[in-house]
Amino acid sequence: MSLFVRLWLSFLITLGAILMLLYMAIQWSFDQGLIRYINQREAVAFQTLADNIKRFHELNGNLSLIEKEPYYWRQLLESSKQGETLTDELMDNWVMTKLFEPDKAHRPPPRKREFGNKPPQPHERKRGRHPHPQDQLRVSLLNENRVPVKGPFKKDFSILPITVDDTLIAYLAWPPSKVPEASYDVAFAESQKHAFLLLALVALLFGAIAALFFSRAFIRPVTQIASTTGEIAKGNYSARTKVYGKDEVAKLAADINTLAATLESAESARKEWLASTAHELRTPLSIIKGEFEAIIDGIRPANQKTLASIEEEIIHLQKLIEDLYELTNADIGAYRYKMSDLDISELVEETCQRRALQMQKLGLNLEWEAGDASIWINGDETRIQQLVENLLSNSEKYTDSPGTIRLSLAREHNLVNLIVEDSAPGVPDESLPRLFEKLYRVESSRNREKGGSGLGLAIVQKIAEAHAGSIQASHSPLGGLRIIVNLPNAFNTGKEHG
Repeated sequence: MSLFVRLWLSFLITLGAILMLLYMAIQWSFDQGLIRYINQREAVAFQTLADNIKRFHELNGNLSLIEKEPYYWRQLLESSKQGETLTDELMDNWVMTKLFEPDKAHRPPPRKREFGNKPPQPHERKRGRHPHPQDQLRVSLLNENRVPVKGPFKKDFSILPITVDDTLIAYLAWPPSKVPEASYDVAFAESQKHAFLLLALVALLFGAIAALFFSRAFIRPVTQIASTTGEIAKGNYSARTKVYGKDEVAKLAADINTLAATLESAESARKEWLASTAHELRTPLSIIKGEFEAIIDGIRPANQKTLASIEEEIIHLQKLIEDLYELTNADIGAYRYKMSDLDISELVEETCQRRALQMQKLGLNLEWEAGDASIWINGDETRIQQLVENLLSNSEKYTDSPGTIRLSLAREHNLVNLIVEDSAPGVPDESLPRLFEKLYRVESSRNREKGGSGLGLAIVQKIAEAHAGSIQASHSPLGGLRIIVNLPNAFNTGKEHG
């Protein structure tokens, strides 16, 4: 099942559950409201009966006739049902009927005429409500002590007090409706139920259509991300995906684009690295091959000068291969660093003293300022030695004679700054950021003719980073290049030396 289908179904199921709960809540609220309305309607209807009972009491002085003669109770119910008010004339008619038509007076009225009691409907039985027996009336009459006079009485019955001149004479009591019983009430409730259900189904239909569009809109960037990652997996690092908005999916798309750009840059660097390596290896090999072919063809004699030229190229090739090996080990993390606290000022002092005479023969003046006090760092002595040697060798190769090379140490906050500067020639601004790239050389006076492989500064950068340091290149006040290596002071590792 696709993500789109799962998302759409999730929206649909959630919407369906919400609509179902909403339908049940509305239906329950409607049922409760309808029951309250029915009870209030009955209370209003029974008020007419209460007024007639009050009038009956006023005409007869008491309610004993109602208790003794069921006929008068039935007449009160029937008249109140019709909305008639008890008058002297109506009371006289009841008395005359009782005297001269005893059979008619004692005949029970039809069930459909009983006050508050409707003929049982088929749907009433479905609602779980049994019809009242023939002799059971919907409303009961209680005396002033709440003792039943006509009909039953239970604690949950609703009651309506009847007073005459502020004197309590009786109560009307009736059971509260719990379900609609009248046919029109049941029909109204059923129609509302069907209407609510229809509205819920229509809302579900529109919700399903809306969820379809929302799911498609939500899944579109995910689909594009999947397509882009597929292209990247195939090696097409130029593939990019569109970024919509600023949410988590948009951030993922931006990260995918960043990843693709990084891989594209890495792939470009790899190809450039392979091409540069092949070129660097081919150049000395071509020279050596040409020298040997010239000797074989008799163009050049196999004397000391020719052999020295071949040896020089072999040494250059060997140095290039060693540098490539060193840099490859640094890239893959094959270097094993034996960290310890060491005095870098002493190491710089010894290295400069050893290289000064050699540089003097080349017409270069090496100056150094190691400081009087010891400067401690935590590092691998062999690799730090290699770092200093590579920096000095780089300046030695690319500084015109006569020239000056200056090395100094300085503390700055929590760092030790190792600074190497040289005199002309300088480096163009656009070349400064690329000096630490593998096999990169400035195509001017700083070129291969000086003997450099273009790997020395890249190795220095790897060593500095392995010591949690950094390296920067800038223009030197002496007219050439300035390299600054920042290394953490030893006290950052928990130990400080004086």
